[in-house]
Amino acid sequence: MERKPHHVLATREARAQLPALLERFRQAGADAEPVVIGARRRPEAVVISYERYLKLAGGRERVAAALEQQARETTDTLDADEAMKLANSELHAMRRERRPPARR
Repeated sequence: MERKPHHVLATREARAQLPALLERFRQAGADAEPVVIGARRRPEAVVISYERYLKLAGGRERVAAALEQQARETTDTLDADEAMKLANSELHAMRRERRPPARR
């Protein structure tokens, strides 16, 4: 899977732009784009909004619970592809739950 390279913000620039970055996170919440920071423009860290962090953490907990449930229900072990399918199905379920109801 090919990933789009991110713009890497130098640490000095990140320090200077921190108030503006925080305001952007406040305004956009979980939809705010992550900020990649690094020395000499080499990616070293990613800063995300707290809302996005909570979504990521919640998704991880949900997938872990689904994997534990799967392990209790069967003696078979999941291979990497099966685990990824289970994780993806949990992600889609979580998104469906958060989606606002359709207008009529």
